[in-house]
Amino acid sequence: MFIYLRSENNIGDFLKGRAASKSTAHSKKVKRQENKVNAAKASRKKALAKAKAKISIEAKKKAKELEKKRLERQQKREQAKKVLEAINTVLANDAFVEYIHTNVGRYGVEVMKRLTVPKTDDALANELNVKVNEVRRVLNLLSGYGITKYDTEKDSKGWLTFHWYVDVEKLLEFNSNISTKKEEAGIGLPEDCDDFFVCEKCFDYNKVVLPFDVAFEHSFKCPDCGKPLKRLSKEEAKSLLLAKEKVI
Repeated sequence: MFIYLRSENNIGDFLKGRAASKSTAHSKKVKRQENKVNAAKASRKKALAKAKAKISIEAKKKAKELEKKRLERQQKREQAKKVLEAINTVLANDAFVEYIHTNVGRYGVEVMKRLTVPKTDDALANELNVKVNEVRRVLNLLSGYGITKYDTEKDSKGWLTFHWYVDVEKLLEFNSNISTKKEEAGIGLPEDCDDFFVCEKCFDYNKVVLPFDVAFEHSFKCPDCGKPLKRLSKEEAKSLLLAKEKVI
């Protein structure tokens, strides 16, 4: 039987090797832990940067939307100011006011005053505390002179809403014609329209000649009584309106 006895040097080397092995294993373990910590930090940093970038994009988008709305509000204010100045200009002309009172009616001027921003006929009727049919009659008359126009908006059910507004250029042109007393000062029929319509039953009362687009939106029926409208050429429409002025 042989027994292997380690010398003191061998034992020392063995212990040193074992200690070195443990130290290496510990170092590797520490390194792995450090790598995990660093990876977690890097991941958090990356996530934070991504979150900041997303917030920045959303903030820029929101700022852009706010700026767009601000510009739209500014444009509306400027347009309303422009319309108000034009209305004040024409209302300072006694000849214009007299013509509107005579040919459109007592609500003609009141409707114009309230159209510094686009409005529906219902809104105008509520403001003036009059029947909506009367407001529509006035708007259609003013439209025949080119003073008012409208934009349409369709709701989810397919119903159209008319937003009426003043055509500043046409309004000032009409006022100029009144001031210079041209032969057809009060006619003001739209130049880009050749077909006009009139209600034979209501014309003596409302004095309304409708351009094609307005008649079309009313399905070629009178806005007041609902009866079918009669078609007129531009010359016939001018003659009818001139005859109306002579009677007045």
